[in-house]
Amino acid sequence: MFVKMAKEEDLVDGGLMLISGNGKEAVLCNYEGKFFAIERRCGHMNAPLEMGTLTGYILTCPMHSAQFSIITGEALAGPVPAPQTQVSTAQKTEAIPGYLATLMSGIRTENVKTFPLKVENGWILVDL
Repeated sequence: MFVKMAKEEDLVDGGLMLISGNGKEAVLCNYEGKFFAIERRCGHMNAPLEMGTLTGYILTCPMHSAQFSIITGEALAGPVPAPQTQVSTAQKTEAIPGYLATLMSGIRTENVKTFPLKVENGWILVDL
């Protein structure tokens, strides 16, 4: 069932907007006046994709830079690995976030779901 989620004018070119309905969350994406709806959570570490960046038809996750097609939901690239560095014993505590990023980079990146969408009379309607 299609539900009004936003007016076309509410979402600028390259913009991302969190929407929800029927107990589901999605991200509305606008690329050159074409609208798409994609699952909100990243297929790698569950990060909120509305906080990512949209370049063309590619949505990049804000957490580890995994990339997804807003057209198909396909995972196009896994996370960017953390740089490998040597650290002294005194630096180990500070190095924990980088170490955790390295561990997490081995987690598989899954495709994300896309949702049917249509535009009518200036409204973006999505079937969540």
